[in-house]
Amino acid sequence: MTRVTRGRGIVAALVLSVMTVACSSPAEPPPKKVPLEKNVITVGVVPSADSAPLYLAMAKGYFEREGLTVKATMITGGAAAIPQLKSAALDLTQADYVTALLVQQHDEDVKVIADLYQAAPGAFGLMVEADSRIGTVAGLKGKSIAVNNLFGIGMLASEATLKGAGLTKKDVKFIEVPFPEMERRLAAGVVDAAWLPEPWGTSGLRSGSLRRLADPMTGNLADLPVGGWVAAGEWRAANPATLAAFQRGIAAGQRAAGDRAEVEAVLPTYLKIDADSAAQTRLGVYPPVMATGKVMDARRLQRVADLMRDYGYLKDPLDVKNVVAG
Repeated sequence: MTRVTRGRGIVAALVLSVMTVACSSPAEPPPKKVPLEKNVITVGVVPSADSAPLYLAMAKGYFEREGLTVKATMITGGAAAIPQLKSAALDLTQADYVTALLVQQHDEDVKVIADLYQAAPGAFGLMVEADSRIGTVAGLKGKSIAVNNLFGIGMLASEATLKGAGLTKKDVKFIEVPFPEMERRLAAGVVDAAWLPEPWGTSGLRSGSLRRLADPMTGNLADLPVGGWVAAGEWRAANPATLAAFQRGIAAGQRAAGDRAEVEAVLPTYLKIDADSAAQTRLGVYPPVMATGKVMDARRLQRVADLMRDYGYLKDPLDVKNVVAG
């Protein structure tokens, strides 16, 4: 046997030996998932296009793959839901950012744990009855405006719109009305105008019952962050793994909502609208999870805090970095 042949034999024997050891050694176990403190959670959801990512995450099994079951319960808005966080009736809730920041003045325990929705042209409307005699925003003087919660994003946006017409909140009366009830209250003459999100605005326009008086999310409110998900401090401390599982699931839902067709398909599953109305709905923006893994860019949210200070919702400047949980 030549020296070359002996060398090749030795190499082959070494390779065979390594392969034998590799095949005979036990396979490395997959990484263990961190057990969730709660496998079933209840979250508050506003009946509007804003919340589509949650329903997409549920429909596509994004929460299920995290070992989490999410039960959605309808709320009128963050102002009504945040007390339910404190009483543990809700684990998490959707809330507009005006409410989430306003609560910091007396309860710093509630923090933003995930971003959700951002304004875009036509995604919200200051609406009146189609045959209303009110032809301009200035015509709202002495009239009533329906908002889902007082001192929330709807009221702030309406005030900004009124300011453009030389009016203030003292010139109108704001009345709390749930979004699904607003069109009926307008028809009954209980209120004169309503701040409506989608798909309720488009639905009323398509039926011929409503008319858009103004688009409130323009000017200094253009592209304004509208709302996100919030949780109380005690719950966050007691359920870190569950919170992380929710954040991963809703992040996947946000990515899915980047496809308009996906949103159109899911809207009729939780709102009483047909497929045609869903197709005509004018959507805002569902910000994707940041590449850094942060909940959201605090600089965007600071715009909301600064506007709130301008309109007297906040007495003192607020640094929103203290409002966003990791």
